[in-house]
Amino acid sequence: MVAGSKPQLFSFTYWLRFYRHRVLRLWPAYLYVLLVIIYRFSRSHIHPMWAPNDQGAMCRQNWWKNVLFINSLTDNLCMPWTWYIGTEFILFLLTPIFLLAFKRSCALGLLLSVICICASSALHIIESIEYNFPPTQMLWVQPAIFNQDFMQHHLLLYIKPQYRIGPYIIGLIAGYLISSYKLDGSVKNTTKFISIGWMVASIFAISSLFGLYPALQGWDWPVYHLIYGATHRILWALAIAWLIYACHNGYGGPLNNLLSLRIFSALAAASYSTYLVHLVLVMASFMKAPFPIVYNGPMTLVRFCAMQIPSAYFIGAITMFIVELPANNIERILLQRPTVSKRINRSDIKQKLVEN
Repeated sequence: MVAGSKPQLFSFTYWLRFYRHRVLRLWPAYLYVLLVIIYRFSRSHIHPMWAPNDQGAMCRQNWWKNVLFINSLTDNLCMPWTWYIGTEFILFLLTPIFLLAFKRSCALGLLLSVICICASSALHIIESIEYNFPPTQMLWVQPAIFNQDFMQHHLLLYIKPQYRIGPYIIGLIAGYLISSYKLDGSVKNTTKFISIGWMVASIFAISSLFGLYPALQGWDWPVYHLIYGATHRILWALAIAWLIYACHNGYGGPLNNLLSLRIFSALAAASYSTYLVHLVLVMASFMKAPFPIVYNGPMTLVRFCAMQIPSAYFIGAITMFIVELPANNIERILLQRPTVSKRINRSDIKQKLVEN
């Protein structure tokens, strides 16, 4: 593959490499944490109050579901916080369908995307009506107007890929627009266009964040709850898509400057490993703590979070350096196709500078 060349989207071998890279990107750190849980975790507690879903025991029985990324399709007993990895991987498997549709034509890609988003939202509404589920997971004890079975909601609706595909598709569309489509300068740079974009994105974000209030209060607004449950993640994804698009095109303002700080690049690099280990540390903290744990007010949670967040990133960074990055480098050395770089001609550079 020549450096700078476009991917061959209609090549079967290209998609095999596409999937292979994703699997090898996810597996090393995932399997490392899984092995730690199976062989070390359940031996670390010092008190008799051990939950019936012992992660060591559950992962010894169900590890293969996580390895195949199908844990979100089943009972999600091993490393239950990693349900999103399984869900996202299943959605990733569908990515070629949308990319090939966009390759054919933008209209076809958008049509397919809208159909899938609408179908997902409709299925979410149907499932919510059938089981009287709340718009999203809130508390272990739901308001009285909703189904009180937290785990039923979690397993049947909350973690399933078919109800999560909407935001994923929004991300694909945003990526396509950023990489392939350029607005006319007379439209892109107008104050009106930028203002409308930020205003709509702000409305979507605020609606997604605070639209749950009626459900939390137990207000009997069934139609509202159904619509909010089916659309709030899509609205949030649209708001984030605009944020990325605006920053990419140079009108993110102070927000772009803030998000461009180097510290966020470092935190982002360690985010996957941190995500994998964070709940292991939380459970380990409780296993080491004397029972009963007494709640003395908000400062109890503040102190707990102040300890857990830095610890999670510290252990996550260690996992990244000893497992994740070496595995990525090995893949790059052994499996990446050789690239042929274009020789840069100094006279060509001077000519382009003159033309500009």
